[in-house]
Amino acid sequence: MDKITHQVRAEHWARILNECMNSGMSKTAWCRANGISEKQFFYWQRILRREAYEASQNPSLPAVTDAGQLSAVQKSVSFAEIKLPAVLPDASSVFHPDLVVTAREK
Repeated sequence: MDKITHQVRAEHWARILNECMNSGMSKTAWCRANGISEKQFFYWQRILRREAYEASQNPSLPAVTDAGQLSAVQKSVSFAEIKLPAVLPDASSVFHPDLVVTAREK
């Protein structure tokens, strides 16, 4: 399989894997409900995990200056907001973050 074909298929399966993960269903139940071959699902899960691991082990990852260069897998990374309790503890132990990251929709 050539590199472009692999990239297109990997992006397709990354979307499928994300849909499954966000469904709250078990993987096998989700595959059956959506007509997805379990064999293909787990094959691509294994391939994409291996590629993600290999990419994380590469110390010389290229800097991305344009969001258009990101693959679907890279664009699917998300963060969750963590809510602090409404009741404030005494002033000496109040949480003070060193960094606050916010995202704005374009």
